[in-house]
Amino acid sequence: MFAISLVSAPALSLKPPTPAALFQAVETAVYASDRARDELLSGVKRVALDSDALSALSPSQYALDPSTSTCCVTGATDGIGKEAALFLAKEGFGVILCARDTAKAAKTVEYIKGQASSARVAVVPLDLSSVASVEAAAPLIVDAAAELGSPLKGLMLNAGVWPGALQTTGDDMELALQACHIGHQQLTQRLMPTLEGSAGETRVVTTSSSAHAFATEMGLDHPVYTGETKFDTNSNYGRAKFANMLFAQELAQRTRSSGVRSIATHPGVVLTTLFRELGPDYQAASSGSLSGKSAVEDRLAGIPALRTIRETTPLKVVLKSPEEGCRPLLYSLLAPGLPSGGYIVDCALTDISPASKSVAARQELWEWTERWVETKLGSAVQEEQEATRVAATDETNTAAEVVAVEIVTPSDVE
Repeated sequence: MFAISLVSAPALSLKPPTPAALFQAVETAVYASDRARDELLSGVKRVALDSDALSALSPSQYALDPSTSTCCVTGATDGIGKEAALFLAKEGFGVILCARDTAKAAKTVEYIKGQASSARVAVVPLDLSSVASVEAAAPLIVDAAAELGSPLKGLMLNAGVWPGALQTTGDDMELALQACHIGHQQLTQRLMPTLEGSAGETRVVTTSSSAHAFATEMGLDHPVYTGETKFDTNSNYGRAKFANMLFAQELAQRTRSSGVRSIATHPGVVLTTLFRELGPDYQAASSGSLSGKSAVEDRLAGIPALRTIRETTPLKVVLKSPEEGCRPLLYSLLAPGLPSGGYIVDCALTDISPASKSVAARQELWEWTERWVETKLGSAVQEEQEATRVAATDETNTAAEVVAVEIVTPSDVE
C-alpha cells in the first residue's frame, strides 16, 4: 500500500544476474519511476482541487445499486477498510465487515452507526491466515447478505499485513503471502458461485500496491524462504502485492464471460497502522526503548503526530489520510464502465508492471494457490477425522470399563 519510493529492490539471489534479469531490472526501474512521477502529480492535483473522479459520481451513476447491493470488506476495522465501509454504509449499501477481531468489529459497527444510524451492517469473523477460517466464513457472508436484505454484489479484498520479520501462519505459510493473497483467492473462489449467479454486474476489488512492481517472480518453490533467497521485509511485501496483481488479472480472465469484473487498485501512501511493522524492533523496558514501551507501541503512538504533520505541511501531497486512501478502492467498486482487469491509482486507470502481464505467471500462481489450499483443507479434514476417531475410541473404552464394573460389582456384593 506504500509508494514505490519507500520500497527497496528485492533481495537478490546468490547467483549473478543474467542479461535477461538485468534488462528486467531496468524495465522495472523505468516503470517505477514513471509511476512515482504520476503519483506525485496526482497528489498535487488532489490537494489543489480537493476532488477526484469519485467526487464526480452520483449514486445513480454507480455500477452497483446501493439499495439492492451488499458489499463485503476485508480488513474493515481499521484504516482505509474502515473508511470504505463507512462510505458504503452512508450511501445505502448493505455492508459486511470481515474481521479477525470481532470485538474491534463491534466498535466499528458503532462507529458507522454513529454517523449513519440506519446503516445496514453485519460482522463475519474471518482470519485470512487460516484456511479453516476462510472456509467457514464464506457461507456466513452469503447468509449475512441475505439478512441485510440485498444480495452480495461487491467484494473488497482490502486486508493486508507487512511483516517486519519472517513469520509463518498456523498453516505453515509465510504470513503476508497467505493473509494478502492466498486467503483472498480462497474466499473469492468460495463466493464466486454467488457473485456469478447474481443478476447484473458484480465486482471484486483487490488492493494491490505500487510495490507490486518490485517483484518479478513469486518464488513458489520456496514460499517460506527455505531456498537461497533470504527474507527481506520490503521485497516480501512486494511479492505479496505482486501476487494480488496477478490474482486480479487472472480472475478477470476466468470471469470474462460472466457479470463479474475484477479491478486491482493502489490506495497510495496511506497513514495507517500498517506502519506498526516498520522501523527498528525492541521490547518494552529494553535499552532501545526511549519511552519504556515496545517498538510497535511507540510507532502506533506516533501516528497522531504524523497525522498533524501531514495536515500542516506539504507531506499531504504524498501521504494520504485513510479517508483519502479508500477513495481509489471505492472508485474501483462503483465507477461505471471500468474494464475487468483494470488497475486504478488515484481514481484513474493506469498501467501495471511488465512482470504482472505474464499470462504464465498468473496462471501458475492461481493453480498453485488452489492446490495448496485444497491440500491444507484435506489435512484439516484428516486431522478432524482422526480426532473424532480417537474420541470415539476413548468413549468406547470408557463404556467398556463401565460395563465391566457393572458386571463385577454384583458378584462382589454377593
